[in-house]
Amino acid sequence: MNIEVNKVITFGNKEKYLVISHVVNGGKDYYYIAEIDENGRDIKDNYKIMLKTVEGDKILLDEVVGEANLKIVLPLFVKSITEV
Repeated sequence: MNIEVNKVITFGNKEKYLVISHVVNGGKDYYYIAEIDENGRDIKDNYKIMLKTVEGDKILLDEVVGEANLKIVLPLFVKSITEV
């Protein structure tokens, strides 16, 4: 199972997020996601950068936190968006 840009993913807590962008750095997959409302039509003001890990047949997404980590990953998304 892959995570695709412009698709909606649902977390275990039933929150739904739109995958806005994807970058790879150091062999790791990162995703920029935005929470969407219950109707699936509007983006809420809740954005996250997530790191994908795979355990067996499960895909796990962990939020990237901490200033040092975000300073490395966030510019990759800015670059990928401006290149489009």
